[in-house]
Amino acid sequence: MSAASDMMDWLFKRRRKITDFKPEELRREEKRLEIRENQLVAQQEKLDREKEDIFQQGVKNKSVVRRRMYARRFNDLMSRLRLMDRELSRVSKEVMTLSRIRALVERTKSPKSVTGILNKLTESNLDELQALLEDDKIGEEFYLQKLDMLLGVANDPAYDATEIGSEGMEVLKTWEAMDEGEMEFDEGLKQAETGIKERGEGRKEKPQQEKEKDEEQEEAT
Repeated sequence: MSAASDMMDWLFKRRRKITDFKPEELRREEKRLEIRENQLVAQQEKLDREKEDIFQQGVKNKSVVRRRMYARRFNDLMSRLRLMDRELSRVSKEVMTLSRIRALVERTKSPKSVTGILNKLTESNLDELQALLEDDKIGEEFYLQKLDMLLGVANDPAYDATEIGSEGMEVLKTWEAMDEGEMEFDEGLKQAETGIKERGEGRKEKPQQEKEKDEEQEEAT
């Protein structure tokens, strides 16, 4: 397959049933999409640096002609970044989709009822899933909730993302990677702790902003 957008065709529009796929087949496709996801992130970071550099050149150079040239380049980069954002949104959701379905396929051995869940997906379900994948305005958290509803595992504790929180989901993802032999214990623990620390620092920013806002209001009065 040449594009990540072929995932739905690869998974749902073959003669094979989803339950006929082996977990390692699904994992290979999942890894391929993860590689594409990392490539897109790297490309975004590169374009962001170019964008900042062009903006800086426009600040330094007062020539109207030069600034118009820089403005055109800046606009082109912004357009490319928007397109890349949409593709990254889709690829990330495709990775989540394959991860969820792979987990279900692995559980078809026990309990057997899970097999029925995958076989009961209708054409309407797939159309809805396709629309959610295509809509870059649909965030990953909401998409995951809808996906779980379509797969019939919304109330299954094994797949409950809301109860364990975002940090818990990151830890589960790390454990899955360790199951696949992709990292050792120390590396896995460090990755999990780093992810939780970064999220925690992000949460601290809002109270600080609120504090500064309160101080401004006090000065105004």
